[in-house]
Amino acid sequence: MRKFIGRNILFLAVLAVQACIRNDIPYPVVELSITSISGEGFTCSASDINAADRTAVIHLDEATDIRSVVISEVVYTDGATSDVVFPGVFDMRSDLKVSLDLYQTYEWTISAEQTILREFTVEGQIGASEIDPVNHTAVAKVPEGTDLGNIRILEMKLGPEDITSYSPEMGEITSFETDRTVEVRYHDFTEEWTLSVETTDILASVNSAAAGTRVMWLEGSAAPDTEVGFRYRTSAAEDWTEVADADLVVSGGTISAYVGGLKPETVYEIAAYSGDYRSAPVTITTGAEIQLHNMTFDDWYKDGNVWYPNLSQEYRIWDSANPGSSIVGVNPTTPEEEDVAVAGDGKRAARLQTHVVFSKLAAGNIYTGKFGDLVGISGAYLDWGVEFQLRPTALRGWYKYQPELISKTDNAHSDLLGRLDTCQIQILLTDWDKPFTINTSEGTFVDFDADYVLAYGKFEPEVTSDMPGYEEFTVPLEYRDLTRTPKYIVITVCASKYGDYFTGGEGSVLLVDEFELLYDKLSDSGQ
Repeated sequence: MRKFIGRNILFLAVLAVQACIRNDIPYPVVELSITSISGEGFTCSASDINAADRTAVIHLDEATDIRSVVISEVVYTDGATSDVVFPGVFDMRSDLKVSLDLYQTYEWTISAEQTILREFTVEGQIGASEIDPVNHTAVAKVPEGTDLGNIRILEMKLGPEDITSYSPEMGEITSFETDRTVEVRYHDFTEEWTLSVETTDILASVNSAAAGTRVMWLEGSAAPDTEVGFRYRTSAAEDWTEVADADLVVSGGTISAYVGGLKPETVYEIAAYSGDYRSAPVTITTGAEIQLHNMTFDDWYKDGNVWYPNLSQEYRIWDSANPGSSIVGVNPTTPEEEDVAVAGDGKRAARLQTHVVFSKLAAGNIYTGKFGDLVGISGAYLDWGVEFQLRPTALRGWYKYQPELISKTDNAHSDLLGRLDTCQIQILLTDWDKPFTINTSEGTFVDFDADYVLAYGKFEPEVTSDMPGYEEFTVPLEYRDLTRTPKYIVITVCASKYGDYFTGGEGSVLLVDEFELLYDKLSDSGQ
């Protein structure tokens, strides 16, 4: 009996202890993110996925039926589960809500955008048509006196290419004395469009004008079948200068021009003309002609065992990965005093060398921005970009490259093993509100095709053997958006093109020197 009571007391004691132990061990907080989306008839790049807002946008092709979108795969944080099963077919007219669950639940929103290129052009038209895809209207303008009862449509595309039918057909519509109605059918959709042709006494206009420092970009409208173009002058001048035919592009009733040879920080007036008609002038002001500090790479300082390509700690434009790799005694980016493009007292170049440290590749690099911090032992934060609000036309400089065979790769670039390494120089202008933070550990990089990139250029020379001396290069900037003003400039140089992915050739060396931003229009030879 005593043993029985003892055992029960022991059992109750265990229960009491267990009852006193609270289950308050916190679960780890793991942010659950969608990292990629793939499927049929759409694209989704890294810049279309916003982890802060937990939103993703897929861009549908013209001919994709928005009601039946095939999403083959959605990749998200390891260990998470989704309440939506993929692959699947989804009606993307409404947003798709996806809940990701691990220790906590995070709701993401996938939305679809679809751009259909629409055209409506008639003979003798002035400028581009006004097309409203929401209200299904298209308006073209022709000179006063045009016979609206005898109009020839040159182009009519109001739905996706190749799968759209019209009733009546384009050739059956000739009279626009009143608005015309057209049924537009694609997939199972039927839209009723209203087409109009209006007369105007404004025969030419400057629709947009964007200024660089020594260049300007112009868009305008003018009556076809007449002498058309642009004229410009400084605000203090009396005489007008004609835009050369070589700089002018005429397409029907639209005109455009890219003009060089302007003066920095100067006010210009621009007018479009059609025959004897001249438009009201518009005004632009050209920018300054400024170089970033230390584009010659003459200024360097050392803090402890770390080299910095700047004048001082207080005045920094450039940085490299040195603050991270110097922990193990390696500076992949160093000043070069002997082998320089331009000799003279105090002249230096930047020497970028690819190293392998503890089985990890560290490519020599230099960029406008600032090194942030290390991320564990496998990556780093880098803040790309310095403030800049001008529109240069190109980056020019000197380089000398000694490539080695690629000896280290990550899994995604294993097919490059044994191939000759490639260097890379890039320049881009963006309208970020702050520098872009790269995280090499998580694969967070700048998407060079993203909307925030206003202008871009790159140089990736095919160097098959050690270069005996420096050669000059020019990287033209291709402008993608002239309606927005740049806020940041990024210039990045790397001895191994895929260094961000820990892929490159140990011992590859790139020397760069005497960089310069160009502001005038380049010649046909790129100079």
